[in-house]
Amino acid sequence: MVKTRTGLSAVFVLVLLGLCGCSLFTITLDESDFGSIQTLNVSDLLQIQLMGNASTGYEWVRVEPASLAGTPLEIVKEGDYWTLGCQLVGEPGKFVFRYRAMRPGTVVLVFEHRRPWEPEEPIDTYSVTVWVR
Repeated sequence: MVKTRTGLSAVFVLVLLGLCGCSLFTITLDESDFGSIQTLNVSDLLQIQLMGNASTGYEWVRVEPASLAGTPLEIVKEGDYWTLGCQLVGEPGKFVFRYRAMRPGTVVLVFEHRRPWEPEEPIDTYSVTVWVR
């Protein structure tokens, strides 16, 4: 009887989430998705993870669009830095950007890997086209 109630409760929660337009999906991208077109549904979470090493002064930053106002995405959090496990000084990690798909539309996200205080060209770039349906 407990298994049946638990199973029914889980199904009920999933149906409610579906009816309210909520999504349980996270789409995670990395360098291998450079230049791709990604399809999301409204309320999906987009997470972009780009390798880097914060101890060198280089960081990944979103440069386009300058603002996400009027685009289908909303910023959840940008620029977190996750180490790869050992938490040693100088250890490489991932810069993480998270966005929520809020409404249908298309946006091209462009990131640069640069030192904020240096005016030179970035050492790397990353772009992805996001289509929210």
